[in-house]
Amino acid sequence: MTHRTHRFLPLVVTLIALGFLGAFVWRIVGIYSGIQRGEIKSALDLTFQDSLTTSPRLAQIVQRTDPVQAQEVVSEDDPSLGNPEALLTIVEFADFGCPYSREASFAIRALSLAYADRVRYIYRDFPITEIHPDAQMAAEAGECARVEGDDKFWAYHDTLYQNQNDLTRPALREYARAVGLNVPKFDQCLASGRYRSEVTADIQDGIDAGVIGTPTFFFNGQKVSGAIPLETLRLITDVYLE
Repeated sequence: MTHRTHRFLPLVVTLIALGFLGAFVWRIVGIYSGIQRGEIKSALDLTFQDSLTTSPRLAQIVQRTDPVQAQEVVSEDDPSLGNPEALLTIVEFADFGCPYSREASFAIRALSLAYADRVRYIYRDFPITEIHPDAQMAAEAGECARVEGDDKFWAYHDTLYQNQNDLTRPALREYARAVGLNVPKFDQCLASGRYRSEVTADIQDGIDAGVIGTPTFFFNGQKVSGAIPLETLRLITDVYLE
């Protein structure tokens, strides 16, 4: 994608995010002026504030943290969908207890199916336990499900989001049974804390990259925070694939 295309992507995405309502012309003028003044610095420097669960504690930590290189949010040991050689890699930091992550999960799965050969999607854990106390355990449970294969992980992933009001240990065990996991092995894995450090590493990578809430996406390293509507996801994806 050319530099010129990147330059005007903020205008297109922001208009879609805001909707074509109200003083349309004035919005165009305002956004374009922001680009000209350098106030909109990144093609995807956007936050869907009404659909983001934010941690004030993490916000303070991030303010004291130097940003890492964009490619460092890409992880080869986390669950992924799509083509590893795709032009566009979407990395999501999400929380199984977050309603906005749940909303985003439906959109991103639809996108992954539609662009299976052209987009790679990587799921990374970012449980915000001060708001969702059982989210850490749910994230570890997801990793335990993945031991039996990526298909089992995605089935368990979907089940967790569909039942996120109950992420207690007995519920996590029942969901494991429902998706056909080996329940004794799952129990042993979860009880051992085998993947606690893996989840902690995801959280730290997110903090290093400036993540303060869920869901947060990185499109080839450029950050968008909040549950992105499917049509906006399609728009961003199409621009990258031009």
